[in-house]
Amino acid sequence: MIAGRPTLENWMAPPGNRWAFRHVRELLPTARVRRGDALELPEAIAPGLATLPFRDDAGGEHRLEPFLAESFGDACVVLHRGAVVYEWYAPGGASTDRHLLFSVTKSVVGVLAGAVASVGLVDLEAPIVRYVPEVAGGAYGDATVRHLLDMTTAIDFVEDYSPGPDVRAYRESTGWYPSEQPSPGMHAYLAAMRRGDREHGERFRYLSPNTDVAGWVLERATGLPLAEALQRYLWAPLGAEHDGDLTLDRFGAPRAAGGLSTTARDLARFGLLVAEGGRGVVPAAFIEELRFGGDRAQWADGDYATFLPGGGYRSFWYQPNVAGDPGVTCAVGIHGQLLYVDAARSVVVVKQSSWPGPSGDPADRLALAAARAAARFLDV
Repeated sequence: MIAGRPTLENWMAPPGNRWAFRHVRELLPTARVRRGDALELPEAIAPGLATLPFRDDAGGEHRLEPFLAESFGDACVVLHRGAVVYEWYAPGGASTDRHLLFSVTKSVVGVLAGAVASVGLVDLEAPIVRYVPEVAGGAYGDATVRHLLDMTTAIDFVEDYSPGPDVRAYRESTGWYPSEQPSPGMHAYLAAMRRGDREHGERFRYLSPNTDVAGWVLERATGLPLAEALQRYLWAPLGAEHDGDLTLDRFGAPRAAGGLSTTARDLARFGLLVAEGGRGVVPAAFIEELRFGGDRAQWADGDYATFLPGGGYRSFWYQPNVAGDPGVTCAVGIHGQLLYVDAARSVVVVKQSSWPGPSGDPADRLALAAARAAARFLDV
């Protein structure tokens, strides 16, 4: 082993996470998500973006490029009307780096669900057990696919990245953490999860296992491994330039909740697909729901009500609902991952990062403020 190289014991901690998040396939088993014919991204660099000012929650001023460096940014790509208007990489980074997306992966899987539903292979309102009977005896036994997509299941799980005992056991099942005994695997872990004290569909609770169950549903519905389903129904049709990587547990189960690695430009291409109404790959009506369809009451009663006051959530996408920015939707991942889509302004912003810690509302909101400022600046 190379001296100082991250291992499964420490790959998510600094300083090694900066290398690890761009080399996941060298640490974990992965499946390749194959590209198709690349969608060209013309360049039309916008002067002024690098020094663009924006403010934090307390009113302090920041400027875009210094902010990227100070916030452990690894890459940033901004598109306007389908062209690259700004592109930045940290020292040592490159446009060909595949960076772990963490929970932005959820949003990719959500759009995949829309694509698969559009060809009649999955009913998003159907019971999960129609596709995965193995969960019949556990928490998911009476939940629907829609409950998964909107994070309204009632399962007994605490999403504590410290990590708490639930997250530790969950990550051990996925192969992301080493375990003292051989893990029974992620699917066995998911099937054995227990109910919480509410009913499905009552409130928003951010629970990553939901997306892994959704990935399991999509594998059964399509008859394909999730990486191949992503390739066939989404990654190749949207025009990705590079292959992606998707982490697997020791039995080959995919980490749909956070295991996808892509280049920043390809993530921007995916955001452009959303900004352009699905471009025939995904129904326009499904994309419209990503932008406007979240249940405000469930959000207000949920885990992240103070993170985005007045916000919403639909099919693994956040809806900030900020005045003056109708229909903005975004995908957020721990350690500073962001995909921001302002369809009305035809702007897509990607930020890939290696924060030393997993998350924090002020830091996430600051990244959103930077993306919002870029979109408004470009709206000319």
